[in-house]
Amino acid sequence: MTVAAPATIAARADIEAEPIVKANRRALAFADFHIHSRFSRDSILSEDKFIRVALQRGLTHVAVTNHNNVEGAIAVRDRAVALGVDERLTVILGEEVSTSDGEVVGIFLQRTIPRGLTAEQTADEIHAQGGLVSIPHPFDPFRASHIRRGPLERLAAAGKIDMIEVFNSRVTFSRHNEQAAEFAARHRIPGIACSDTHSAFEVAMSFNALPAFETAEELLEGLVENEWHGSRSTVLIHLTTRYAVWSNIVRRWLGRDTAAPPEASDDRG
Repeated sequence: MTVAAPATIAARADIEAEPIVKANRRALAFADFHIHSRFSRDSILSEDKFIRVALQRGLTHVAVTNHNNVEGAIAVRDRAVALGVDERLTVILGEEVSTSDGEVVGIFLQRTIPRGLTAEQTADEIHAQGGLVSIPHPFDPFRASHIRRGPLERLAAAGKIDMIEVFNSRVTFSRHNEQAAEFAARHRIPGIACSDTHSAFEVAMSFNALPAFETAEELLEGLVENEWHGSRSTVLIHLTTRYAVWSNIVRRWLGRDTAAPPEASDDRG
């Protein structure tokens, strides 16, 4: 897909009436559905910095998906309200859950889903909360945390996957994103692009341009018209997550505030 900043696309659509904008000129959402903040042990991205950069780069909808907790998403949502920008930036409560079969993302959640359940149990719990199931970086061999092929196939066969990351900015080799796209197409699952942000530098590196939405149901409907845009991070970006892990360990040892507990993530960055 074409790589461009969401703010640029929005401006271009208004000026040139590109096909992405329908005749009725309904509002567009520029969304990223996979973002980490300081509530993941491999990130030190604060609420204020994330909100500021997301707005500067034109995002309108973000799913904050910290490892094994929704508290980080709640913190971003509440801070956006306190700053008076919640009408410009919609914060969706999400979580990247460490299941016994690998990672599964839930968005539009109400509460934290415990780690250690099977992928199918986790998907059922997400849906029970009225949320949507997204599969992150399913074929990235450099992340031991990705979902295993067997459970992934079973979830797809059961119709329990609502969307799948066909482009993840942190995937090292493009062929593994392409493999995800092929899987999504074969199973007729909507594809999305995600930045997998762990640092301010990565915000909006990938995003989705689709009809504006407020609910999980409206998002599902809008994904039919989704145009995703993505660029891959440099492989060196993984050093930022290693730095964040050790920084959080040192800050905890010094008795300084750190949001993420030591056991919050098995992520390899």
